[in-house]
Amino acid sequence: MHVLFCSYGNDSIALIQWAHERQLEDVVCLYSDTGWAAEEWPARVAQGEALAQRYGFRTVQTQSEGMVALVKRKCGWPGAGGQGQFCTAELKVLPALAWLDEHDPEKLATAMTGVRRSESAHRADAPEHVVESERHGSRELWQPLVRHDDGMRNELLARAGFEVLPHRSRECEPCINANIDELRLLSEDRIHLIDITERELGFTKKGKARVMFRPGRRKNAVGIRAVLKWAVAPRPRDQMQLFPINKCESGYCGG
Repeated sequence: MHVLFCSYGNDSIALIQWAHERQLEDVVCLYSDTGWAAEEWPARVAQGEALAQRYGFRTVQTQSEGMVALVKRKCGWPGAGGQGQFCTAELKVLPALAWLDEHDPEKLATAMTGVRRSESAHRADAPEHVVESERHGSRELWQPLVRHDDGMRNELLARAGFEVLPHRSRECEPCINANIDELRLLSEDRIHLIDITERELGFTKKGKARVMFRPGRRKNAVGIRAVLKWAVAPRPRDQMQLFPINKCESGYCGG
């Protein structure tokens, strides 16, 4: 069994197309529903799943408690107050591993992702093969697109009948590592939900607000409303922090 970890962003669709053209058999496309996706993202997921099903692949979705319930249980946001980036583990990795353990208890499946080395400096040495990937329950990991540049990926997208999205997957809206451009995409409904959640979480024992984004990295902007004002403020293009400071490198979050 080949299990493709799909967010249904550009790289995921390219991976599905690659698997189809290589005539891989017994393919499952697994999407982890974080409960934190952009309002329009489920429609994108449905399009990606329809493509996979046309190719004869199975599609599966895992569920999670969702970001809001998670941060309330943890009494803070991922990455804040030294808590670490627990969102990926709780919302994606653990549900996916539970599915794998149920459907592949002998660990014979091959996990596959659309990771590419040209995505970022952090992924410049991403391996194509890992014999036993700890992040995938000690199963084999295969990342066949590691040497694909944007042009090669875009050709796969075109053959799949998909246009190139101008942004990464919006399965988490926003990611705790969101850059300025991504913050500017936030809907008022999502901003309002974050604002309410921040207020409900209150303050730490040291009197610091339990907010989603660290103020020190955003000109001391405290709270989502202040962060958005910082994000939309005019600035030279070369000063816009287009890429996140601590990009998630779990292999579960992708383009």
